[in-house]
Amino acid sequence: MPHSERIYERSNSRLKTISQKLQDDQKLDHQLPGLAKLLDDIVDPDTNVPREDSVRRLLRVFWESEDDGTYSSILGRYSHVENKLIRAFVEDEKSADDIGKDFDMGVSLGAREELPLLDEESSWDTMMDRVHELFHLDEKPPSLYNDESQKVGITVYAHKAFQNWGLTVKNTPSLTYVPSTSYGIQQIVKYAKARNLKARASGYRHSWSPVFGSDGQIIISTLGLHRASMLPNTESLPGSQFFVRGTELNSIDFVGEPEKGQKRLVRVGTAVTNQMFRRWCNAQELHKASSLPLNVIMVEITYGGSNAPICHGAGRRHPTLSDLVHAIEYVDVNGNMQTISKDKDPSFMAVASGCFGLLGIVTHITLELDPMSYAVMVPRKIPVMEAIPPPPGLADDEIPEALRVDMTPQQRAEAQATFEKQAADDFYSEWFWFPYTSKVWVNCWNVVEDGKDAEEYPSKVGVLIQWAETVAIQIIQESESVLNLQNIFPWTQATLLSKLGLYAMPDVTDPKDTIKTQLPNALHFRRAIQNVRVRDTELEIPLQPKVGSLKDAKPNDPIDWSLVQRAWWDAILAAYKYKDTCPQRMPLEMRITGPSNVTLAPFRGHTLGTCSIEVLTLQNMEEEWLPYVQYVVDKWMELKDNQGNYLETRPHWAKEWATMTARGRPMIEYVKESYRDAIPEFREIMGQIAKKQGWNLEEARHRFSNELFDEIFFT
Repeated sequence: MPHSERIYERSNSRLKTISQKLQDDQKLDHQLPGLAKLLDDIVDPDTNVPREDSVRRLLRVFWESEDDGTYSSILGRYSHVENKLIRAFVEDEKSADDIGKDFDMGVSLGAREELPLLDEESSWDTMMDRVHELFHLDEKPPSLYNDESQKVGITVYAHKAFQNWGLTVKNTPSLTYVPSTSYGIQQIVKYAKARNLKARASGYRHSWSPVFGSDGQIIISTLGLHRASMLPNTESLPGSQFFVRGTELNSIDFVGEPEKGQKRLVRVGTAVTNQMFRRWCNAQELHKASSLPLNVIMVEITYGGSNAPICHGAGRRHPTLSDLVHAIEYVDVNGNMQTISKDKDPSFMAVASGCFGLLGIVTHITLELDPMSYAVMVPRKIPVMEAIPPPPGLADDEIPEALRVDMTPQQRAEAQATFEKQAADDFYSEWFWFPYTSKVWVNCWNVVEDGKDAEEYPSKVGVLIQWAETVAIQIIQESESVLNLQNIFPWTQATLLSKLGLYAMPDVTDPKDTIKTQLPNALHFRRAIQNVRVRDTELEIPLQPKVGSLKDAKPNDPIDWSLVQRAWWDAILAAYKYKDTCPQRMPLEMRITGPSNVTLAPFRGHTLGTCSIEVLTLQNMEEEWLPYVQYVVDKWMELKDNQGNYLETRPHWAKEWATMTARGRPMIEYVKESYRDAIPEFREIMGQIAKKQGWNLEEARHRFSNELFDEIFFT
């Protein structure tokens, strides 16, 4: 059998094949000592390998290897304290319980590479002189300050290379400023105006699309790193690398006094991260305990970064994060502070709440929160055909044999009913398929108001294990020894990563093991995913009514879920079609979300909700990935409604899409057509805001836009 054909076998069979190869090839086995035994134990039904032991033993393979130096190389990128933790876990075999109680994860390796460094030891004048001398500027940059008394200078870098987290955007701004106050941002914008430069903001830089600044312009970074976070580091503890320590741009405050059982307003600086906000929400007591009803999973993202491109969570009852914005504060083209709110400017909010930074540099947003509720999580690992049943017309013999299960008509009907109920009604609805595994991780749950018996989830020990798993993924991605296996079996990396990924997910089979936790914990149930760079493309597919057209549909009309099932299975079958290279090495993910009222939201007009579906892979897979993801996008774009019309499917603004095509034409051209009514509306409202608040729309375009947004909104 050709090695690529083994992709149709179950993952345990492929793990046995890898194990046998290692046992037969002394050189490979020497490069990866202990891997064969670990794989044998994992597939042995009579051997229990706990999750913690599996990741420890996997890391020990690379630690004990005399030929593969990836373990030491990866650990060399972490701090001294983090090195001690991982070495204690791996080399000393200390339990996560013993070393994880005080674990507090630091920023990702990617953030340490991308974010500008804050040098607390240098005086402001010394730093400015250094900028001038090192970069041979025609003139010394002006001294800009965070405060009117001019005591705290704004950190600035000249010609510092910029790259986003996904490494899909790279440029060299003329100046990178790292302010900590609104006043500081005002000074930067005034300087940009005086020098006729563009200015755009960035946080953790987790967007894949070209939404950032450009060569020769100004980047305003709301985050930076202390020198203590640079490696090697013998001082800092994990988690201490944030430059933001109680500054104005990471403030979190109630607006007014929360009333029991009522929605409440919370004002947050745009440098506030999901991790900060999760902790703040959980720390509130009694009637002040609060939570957003939705959010992205990742904790390493700022509210400025997640709101600007109109990000979303999961659950058909929930809109986007931007729909929850009650007020927005920004610095306009003239360097003046402006505020737009639902109280005073309700007709402006649908544009202002999700405008990609085109209004100006946003400093604060006020969000509408709910009283705290508690997620009752019962995640399951379910056979692929049961979790999301194949759509009508997809015959069993078209499904890879490893995924097939014998099901009676009644079992199929029950599986279909369960899927539809979860998708339509659950507070949170999400599905993960780790490529070439036979099960789907189903994460659908509801909430209750009673917090009795709620637990911290994941615990600090659990977060430590999640972090260790990402270290293992980093090693698998870069290991020459794994590459040697990959050259023999093209599915090696995908199989190892998928097995590790699915293995790490909880599977609650006994009701007594149900996970009950504060809602923010459940929304951010994976705390270490930012530690692995990935490529990510996501489309927003409008749910369709069973009868009639979407434009005539009512919110409670019956939904044709077969299109969602088709999109899901198209992606699974695509992974098998590309079996010779296995370009998808990270999960297929799907969430059901609600409609949005934000003018430029991809979900707007999706009266019944949206299927938010995405494919991911490792960051270094560009050559194999691009043709593959285009094929997947093509399949999703082929979907039609019950009247034979193409769906108004749109890409997620922040994900990777701008260089792709849609139905035979450039994706950017398609996007402009898809928003043909929204774009003029957007410009009209922007013009009204400009007129009321004393600035000029064309000047705002010149100051805050970039090449992508010029092409879409202003040409």
